[in-house]
Amino acid sequence: MKQLLKGVLLLCAAAALTACGAKSEAASSVVTVLPEPASSSAVTAPAPEHPVQLPESSTAGASDIHAGMDADLDLTQLSSTVVYAEVYNMLFTPENYTDKIVRMTGEYQEYTDEQTGELYHSCVIYDAFACCQQGVEFVLTDGDYPEEGTTITVVGRYETYTTPYYDYFHLVDGVREK
Repeated sequence: MKQLLKGVLLLCAAAALTACGAKSEAASSVVTVLPEPASSSAVTAPAPEHPVQLPESSTAGASDIHAGMDADLDLTQLSSTVVYAEVYNMLFTPENYTDKIVRMTGEYQEYTDEQTGELYHSCVIYDAFACCQQGVEFVLTDGDYPEEGTTITVVGRYETYTTPYYDYFHLVDGVREK
């Protein structure tokens, strides 16, 4: 019995070793793709395969936000999973959103920068499982911010800005829908 077991074990080992010896055709057809050089002043990430296409009528100014509350990108009409993905795209492909009017609903939160003392206001959205969150900074034209933790809907114009260390985006000329 031991001899039979030894023979089967040796046969399996030989089969395993010979299976790894030859190069497969699939492995030889792999192509190496080199990344493009990144800008030294920007945070980069891979671009999505299908860039976001927003309406062309998106060059509205602040006065257009107040008149009729039309938005080029209305995140309030999307599922939590899609909203979370769209906010991610806003972070990594800002050129697709610059000067677009965005409407979103989320939880109001404040953040005070300990180094500068500056107060930031954000609309925080959660993914479908409420385990991950992303906040979108916004600035209201009237300065009337709610209590932290309040569910809010904000409409504003997407704009990027640069600090000495990072590039950011926020919604400016913001209006809080009640």
